[in-house]
Amino acid sequence: MLVKHLRLWYNDGMKTIRNMVAAVVAALSFTAFAEADMPGVPPAPAGGWKSRGIAIGAPRPKDVARFCAFIKDTLKPAGVDTIVLLVRYRYKFASHPECVAGDAISLADAKAIKAACDAAGMRLIPKMNLLGHQSGNVVHDGLLKGHPELDESPEKKKVSRNYCRSICPTHPDSKRIVCEMLDELVAAFGADMVHIGCDEVFEIGNCPRCRGTSTAKLFADWVNGIADHLKSKGVGMMMWGDRLLDSKTTGYGVWEASDNGTSAALGKVNKDVVICDWHYEGKKAYPSVDVFADAGYKMYLCPWRYAENAQKFLAYAVAHDKGQYLGFLFTTWCACEDLMDVLEGKGTPRHKPDSKGGLTLVALRRNFRYLFPDSKKPATSSAAK
Repeated sequence: MLVKHLRLWYNDGMKTIRNMVAAVVAALSFTAFAEADMPGVPPAPAGGWKSRGIAIGAPRPKDVARFCAFIKDTLKPAGVDTIVLLVRYRYKFASHPECVAGDAISLADAKAIKAACDAAGMRLIPKMNLLGHQSGNVVHDGLLKGHPELDESPEKKKVSRNYCRSICPTHPDSKRIVCEMLDELVAAFGADMVHIGCDEVFEIGNCPRCRGTSTAKLFADWVNGIADHLKSKGVGMMMWGDRLLDSKTTGYGVWEASDNGTSAALGKVNKDVVICDWHYEGKKAYPSVDVFADAGYKMYLCPWRYAENAQKFLAYAVAHDKGQYLGFLFTTWCACEDLMDVLEGKGTPRHKPDSKGGLTLVALRRNFRYLFPDSKKPATSSAAK
């Protein structure tokens, strides 16, 4: 019996030691990623990039003060001059409280973020998803939570590619509700431009109102209707460009380009709408930069986590420069607090380095340092943690 207890004690002790070692290794792996193989200075047009931006998820209300310090202490020294803030429906809309999503920030929070950006000399562009990306198959959130009647595919339990639902662009209430929320968002953030999303729209032309109208017309009319409304208020507009690209002629996949006819809206969408051209994998060519330039659009180039992809994307774009670039926009696609943690070098990651989330965060930091060479080694923010 004594031998049995000693063996159990030994095994438990060794297990504890192994777990402690694994935790230390994980933390070290998270903070000590390889940079030796990073590309050199990112390619740039003659005279440099006009703008160097970053797209970030809106912080949780409890993280707003920390985010404001992050703008001053981390993003400004790195050379970031534009923030596209992914607000979506996480704002306490007074005009449509029925559409407010969880962890919504307040008007005071929005003004604090705007003040931090102004102090740092940064442009702040709030973003909403205003066609696709409207809730999942089962759980409705945001606009469709408050107005399920605006669902483009209400009869479907599962939508195309098991992905996100869409707003019906021809419902008589859609544009009114969307524009009322946009007006409130513009006022809250003191914005001179907004980003309306419009990427990965797989559900379009389905409902009885839309059926029979070309998807290109539905898409262009919707985008132009919002753009015209914002323009009347003196506000510019940007959007993702993937639905204006044809997957067959460009060679891009169906996430980066359209296979349902919306690409025929290219040239029909107002030319003063800024296109955000996103591609996240390494390719030999990125023909979209020529497509948008030839169609007369100004654009941002939008890489994600891989520095190798960013290097190739920017190099191709520089080689095909026709004066169409306003800058580049580094996309992050993670929780705001995770991004702040990894760029500030905080010690205990929420994601293990060998997990999908951990690998994304490590790659994001690597690419951030590549795209923003002025960024310094992680420094603890001045805000209270």
